[in-house]
Amino acid sequence: MDERFIAYIPTAGSNVAHAEITSPKLVKMMIKRAKKPILILGENLEDKEKELIEKFIEKYNLEVIKTPEEMNLMALIKFLANSSYDLALFVGITYYYLAQAATHLKQFSNVITVSIDKYYQPNTLYSFPNLSMEEYLDYLNKLLEG
Repeated sequence: MDERFIAYIPTAGSNVAHAEITSPKLVKMMIKRAKKPILILGENLEDKEKELIEKFIEKYNLEVIKTPEEMNLMALIKFLANSSYDLALFVGITYYYLAQAATHLKQFSNVITVSIDKYYQPNTLYSFPNLSMEEYLDYLNKLLEG
């Protein structure tokens, strides 16, 4: 049995709208099709992750807002809900803070939300599955390919 920590296990048969599990290939397509994408960058990233995310930002020329350095997450969510951004990517944000914030965006805006963290985030519209650190770094490298 896999003994790694699983923050959330999606179950079949519930009526709750869970996030669709996505892949790096689909995330790249979403970014390319988006008219105005943005990356919300939190503080909970290790050095290897930070390095890959910086390359990711540079490659896709993403606009970035760092939370909580530049803006409080709750203020940021209200800002996004009333903005012209059509795609919001989240990474490095404390899991339970993002869960609450993403729920607000899911219910009260048309912004497409994608979690590219290593844990499945059911409250965004799309999310990576639960991943080990090795798998997560592989996913981030796949975002940089092509």
